[in-house]
Amino acid sequence: MDSFFSIGSIFLVVAILVVIVAVQQFQQNAQYREIQDRLREIRHAEMLEQQSLALRSERSAVLDPVNVLEASLQNKGLTALTTDELALVDNARKRVKVINDTLIGNRQWMGAPFDLEWHEFLDRIPIIRKAYLAANFSDAPAAADTSNATGGVPTPNLTSFSGPSAPMMPPT
Repeated sequence: MDSFFSIGSIFLVVAILVVIVAVQQFQQNAQYREIQDRLREIRHAEMLEQQSLALRSERSAVLDPVNVLEASLQNKGLTALTTDELALVDNARKRVKVINDTLIGNRQWMGAPFDLEWHEFLDRIPIIRKAYLAANFSDAPAAADTSNATGGVPTPNLTSFSGPSAPMMPPT
């Protein structure tokens, strides 16, 4: 009976040790998973930061020729853009908008003075702004003026809106 009690106590001690080791192993695995999750988050944040730095660098490379063009126009005293220069500014606008949307989507947008929207950048280059806006918005009013000059029926410019107080033209 004494041997039965000693064998039973040995099995009980071994069972308790197995349970203790299993609980410790489970806790270690949980801590290991937490560490892996934290490292994954850190790597992801680091990747987003590197991507945002690359996007900002690309945006600077896109905007540099526009800044050089602004300086060139200012030195020459010109106020108009050629079609190639208009295409350069328009392509820069499209690319800057894509880059800004990507930064906003990645939650890496810092705002001024680090990140500028296209219209904020355009405010910093007044010569190009004036010429670019004049070139983009001069087509619609010119078409309306030519119909009046030829004696045709004046057509309202439906692409512009001057507010709720704008008079409506009666149908003829």
